[in-house]
Amino acid sequence: MIATDLSQLGVDAVVAAARFTRLASRDVSALPHAAMRLLGRLDELGPTRISELAKADRCSQPTMSTLVQRQEDSGLVRREADPADSRASLISLTDAGRAELDRARREAGDAVARRLVHLPADDVRTLEAAVTVLHKILTLEPTEDTPR
Repeated sequence: MIATDLSQLGVDAVVAAARFTRLASRDVSALPHAAMRLLGRLDELGPTRISELAKADRCSQPTMSTLVQRQEDSGLVRREADPADSRASLISLTDAGRAELDRARREAGDAVARRLVHLPADDVRTLEAAVTVLHKILTLEPTEDTPR
């Protein structure tokens, strides 16, 4: 039995992760945050319909359509016919979109690294282990039970 309150740990992890992400992206000289979220989401999901992108980003379909159109005009995403439904389109990253996303992630990583150099080696190893755990959590399916 784990003595930790898993719900509170979940809250603490989500809050810290959101703040950490904002800190890391503060010094990124890339596209606006919404555009970078779109590119990241496409990296995560692969070719995706606008309706699914809107749902994943918790925004309206018209808002997502406008964002996709802007990034399409910039050459960062492309629209292709959905083979499962000729009336729908799938949005995916272009090579330029992939390069922009990779560049922004490198800049964010560099911004974090400038802080990590101040940590003791044990803390860096703990962070490495925590990142491994975060990746595991991302692959797990949630349960119906509410943690205690």
